[in-house]
Amino acid sequence: MYINIHTHFETGRQIEVVSRTFNDVLPEYFSFGIHPWEIDKWENKLDFFDSFLSLKGCLAVGEIGLDKLKGPEINKQIAVFKRQIHFSEEFHLPVILHCVKAWNELKVLKRELNPKQTWIFHGFTKSTLTEEVLKEGIYISIGNAILTSPTLQSALKNIPLNRLFLETDDAECSIEDIYAKVSELKNIPLSQLQSQLVENFKNVFTKWITG
Repeated sequence: MYINIHTHFETGRQIEVVSRTFNDVLPEYFSFGIHPWEIDKWENKLDFFDSFLSLKGCLAVGEIGLDKLKGPEINKQIAVFKRQIHFSEEFHLPVILHCVKAWNELKVLKRELNPKQTWIFHGFTKSTLTEEVLKEGIYISIGNAILTSPTLQSALKNIPLNRLFLETDDAECSIEDIYAKVSELKNIPLSQLQSQLVENFKNVFTKWITG
């Protein structure tokens, strides 16, 4: 079994959690959130957030987070992020994190909010942050960058299998290729990687089990 915990393209081929927001068509399994780039567009609909999170197929809140390169000013992003974390806690859903040049702010928020729900740093490429992210109890999700980035490939050695997820995000590549590369780099059978990531998925995306 291949599990893709974050994608913007529904293929219907594997278990995939498709990132969605207001006005989008909802697939079988999806995460729901206001991306920091789209805060100005959707902030006025935050009061309707819970009606989507309560749907059977909604497995996570996301992607949400902070981005210092794009989107409204950071304090506005933080305010919207906090509201969405509140919903994550209320509905017992993990969080798919978007983080660009804002790790220090997210780390402070993690400690301040002390969430019970799991946070997942999606599209992880910042190999220098590996130890810090893991220390904060945040899972790491890796995408197609693992196919070509030597620094990320090296960092993968320090990411425990039980804290790892894989994804395709918005890349036009297959989740099977990403699994194959991680299996090769970790020097473990593909079946072992699949088994562990299914276990991680069950442990974190608990609504998938309980429905």
